[in-house]
Amino acid sequence: MSTVGRKFLTSINWPVVNSVLSKHTEITKSLGAFRKGYEEAERQLTQLQEADRPLDFDHYRRILKNTDIVDKLEKIAKSQKIAKVDLADQLKTIAAFEAKAVTSAEKYVKETQASLTDLNETVKNIEQARPVTQLTVDDVVKAKPEVVQRTEEMVKKGQFTVDGYDEKFPNLSLM
Repeated sequence: MSTVGRKFLTSINWPVVNSVLSKHTEITKSLGAFRKGYEEAERQLTQLQEADRPLDFDHYRRILKNTDIVDKLEKIAKSQKIAKVDLADQLKTIAAFEAKAVTSAEKYVKETQASLTDLNETVKNIEQARPVTQLTVDDVVKAKPEVVQRTEEMVKKGQFTVDGYDEKFPNLSLM
C-alpha cells in the first residue's frame, strides 16, 4: 500500500465514523471489515519485511563440520524464487467495495439532506406560527372544519363534556 494510502487510513478517526454512521449498520459493518482487512495486511507486510534477511552460509560452514549440508541448503535457497501474485482480483474486489461504499454514502447524504430540509421547514413553520393564546374560534374552525360538526353532534346528544378530559386534566376542586 502506498504511503499516502497508509497515512489516510491511519488518520481516520474510526470511533467518530462509527458513531456518525451508527444508524447505517451495513455501512458500519463494511467499513469495519475493510479496516480489519487493512490492519491484517499491514501486519503481514511488516512481518514479511522483518523476515527478509539473507543467510550467512559462510558462518555456518565455519561452525558446522559437515559443510555438504550447508552447500545443499545454499543451493536450495538460491534456487528459490519469490512467486509473483496477481492482485487484479483483489483490486477489483476493493474497487467494487469502494463503489458500494460511495453509493451508500451518497444515499446517506441524500437522506440526511432531505431530513434537514424537512426539519428546516418545520422550524420555519414553528417560528411563523401564532401563539395559541392569539388563536380565535374562527381560526380553529378554518384549520379543522370537522370541529364544528362534532360540536353540533355533541350538543344534540346532550354531551357537554369531552371523553377523556377528566382523566387527562383532573378536577382540582375540593370535594
